[in-house]
Order: sequence, then structure tokens, then C-alpha cells
Amino acid sequence: MTEQTTQIPNLYALLIGIDYYLPGKLPDGSSYASLGGCVRDVNRVEDYLKKTQKPKQIFKLTSSNTGATEPPEAQEQLPTYENIVAKFHAITEIAQKDDQVYIHYSGHGGRAKTIYPELKSVGQPDEALVPMDIVKTNERYLRDVEIATLLKKMVNKGLVVTVVFDSCHSGGTTRGDTAIRGLEGASPKTSIA
Repeated sequence: MTEQTTQIPNLYALLIGIDYYLPGKLPDGSSYASLGGCVRDVNRVEDYLKKTQKPKQIFKLTSSNTGATEPPEAQEQLPTYENIVAKFHAITEIAQKDDQVYIHYSGHGGRAKTIYPELKSVGQPDEALVPMDIVKTNERYLRDVEIATLLKKMVNKGLVVTVVFDSCHSGGTTRGDTAIRGLEGASPKTSIA
């Protein structure tokens, strides 16, 4: 008789907490103020995952607001647009079919004029996550279409993905053809505090 072994899926996590946003104005004159509590939240999620889930690997990007002119984290640990996208790709590359991926973002969400007019109806904005270097990159948001594409690559590889967006305008950040599971029967107008 052949003995079968059951492979337990690995858990990978991407935790992004942004308290400190680079100061400055976007071309339209708007700006994103620094926040408080986002880094604390992802640190608590990290502690919980380590104690209860024993993840194979945690990727963490944070920018702490200590009152200094720069966050204390090293450049490669900052939640810049480039670093966030790179970590999505890194997890997709190393995780194997049936592995679990947990993604948690805590920071500003935003809306901007779409850069994908061919995919959206006239006047439809892009819902987005706001990297800490948004003013430096001249409005380089992580937009809903990009997020949907990054998540679709994970799902197409057979990864089991859970996403938490703790941000304004987070309801539309996964727009696209990726199926989203949520509260069954909840009205789109329902507000959950």
C-alpha cells in the first residue's frame, strides 16, 4: 500500500502600514497628511500571524511617523510604489500552488482621474492605494486595475489569497474580473463601522 502524505500549504504575508507620507503637494494642489496607527495595526497583525498561523515568510513595508523629517525604516522597507509592487511579485514568484497569501494594507486610499479610459466608462475614477512617496512620484498611485492584475496573477498560479484594505475608497480597489467574496446580501449602501 502506498502511503500518501498531505502537504500543508505555506502561508505568506504582505503587511503594509503607512503612517508617514512624504510632505508636498500633488499637481492638483492636494496632499496626503501623515497618519497614526497604521504601522501599529500591521505590527499587531504580524504578531497575531506569528503566534497563531506560523507563516513561512512575512514581507513588511512600513513608514513610521516619529515626528522626524524622514521615517526611521531603511529604504528597502518603505511602502513606496516600487517596493509594494516588488513585494507582490516576490510573493507570487516564491509561493506554490495551494499556498495561502494574506495581504494587509493600512494607509490612505484615494481616487484619481483614470489612466485606463479604455477599460472604464467615461468619468469613472481609479480607486487606489496611496504609497508613502505619492508626491515624489507625481501621482503614482497603486490603482485598482493594477491591483486586480497583481491579484489575478496570484490566483492564476493557484494561490489562495486574502486581502484586507484598511483605507478610504477601498471598496473598488480590486475592480476587474477577479471574483471578490464578501458579506453575502449586504447592500452596497450598508456602512460597516
